[in-house]
Amino acid sequence: MRVSTSQLQQRAVDLMIKQQAQLSRTQQQVATGKRIVDPADDPAGATRAMGLEREIAAANQYQSNANLAYDRLAMEEDVLGNVSNLLQRVAERALQGNNDSLGADDRKLIAVELREQLGELVDLANSRSATGEYLFGGFSETTQPFTRNADGVVTYQGDQGQRRMHIGPGVDVAVNDSGAEVFQLVRSGNGVFDTQADSGNAGTAVVGATSADASFVPDDYTLTFIQATADDPVTYEVVRAGDASFSVTGTYENGGTIDFNGAKLVITGEPSGGDNFTVSPSGHQDIFSTVRQLAEAFESGADDAASLAEMHNTVNRSMEALDLASENILTTRAQVGSRLNLGESQQDYNDAFLLVAQETLASVQDLDYAEAISRLQQQITGLQAAQQTYTRIQGLSLFDYLG
Repeated sequence: MRVSTSQLQQRAVDLMIKQQAQLSRTQQQVATGKRIVDPADDPAGATRAMGLEREIAAANQYQSNANLAYDRLAMEEDVLGNVSNLLQRVAERALQGNNDSLGADDRKLIAVELREQLGELVDLANSRSATGEYLFGGFSETTQPFTRNADGVVTYQGDQGQRRMHIGPGVDVAVNDSGAEVFQLVRSGNGVFDTQADSGNAGTAVVGATSADASFVPDDYTLTFIQATADDPVTYEVVRAGDASFSVTGTYENGGTIDFNGAKLVITGEPSGGDNFTVSPSGHQDIFSTVRQLAEAFESGADDAASLAEMHNTVNRSMEALDLASENILTTRAQVGSRLNLGESQQDYNDAFLLVAQETLASVQDLDYAEAISRLQQQITGLQAAQQTYTRIQGLSLFDYLG
């Protein structure tokens, strides 16, 4: 076998290149803190690490969504709490103004306060999240949901959409409620039927408490008081629209209950012959209209018996609507609270998953620094020795050994 000078030198160079490559790989591991710098270092480990990184990225996005959802729901819950407190103050003022001991001027002062409270209510309904989106606009998060004109009439500009966010694998949560559901779609009257006094009533009859049992038949009814002469007792008749065969009659008693088809009305005062009240299935009345109607009732300047009775009927009807509005706010607030609990639980789950996934990823790809530093020192020493050896032999030739 023949060994040439060039072969000796090439072999020394190849050895140094190999050692330099190993040293470079170790230096990269130390610099990055990763055992797997290239998939070729550990194909199975690299594949597992990539899968774990994808899961961690998804979990981080879920957690980001969960945090955002929690913040928005917490803001909504706080706003609804303020709305509930405001409606309580409105109810207190309405009860105060419904007292006959107050004069027209006193009630007008209460109306001024109610107008201010209506403005506060609109401001709360137009609340924004920390990131600037309207809480109660439905899908229209950048458009102010409620506008109020000079007469106090409030109009909804949003929609009935409800945004949902993914906060975990297979878990999503609603992060808002539309203004229509919260502030507008509130049942009128007592929630089953609505009683309205005719504007032409001349007597002082006032509808107080109303209720309905399971036998109530939803339809349009008219309650008419009848009195032929001043000496005759006042009677009443209830008729049903489109049903000539239905008629409920009786003698009126001040403070008594008029009962028909499952509906019960307690009426006080002295009705005049021909006075009418309509009873219809409940529709919807927004909270803003209820507060505005209260203000208008106290602004009317009622000072005679008939006008006072009209005011009392309006206030009593509005008080029923306020009760239903408060119930709607409380129901929505309870739903928001449930979503907050779900979001908080999912945040804890996401944190626990991330901790386990990151620990597993670390065990797969993180570097053992003590072992790597020791190996680095050995590789540096080996490379230096190879370089010194090469320096010694590169000037030699086989001819130096001949002769």
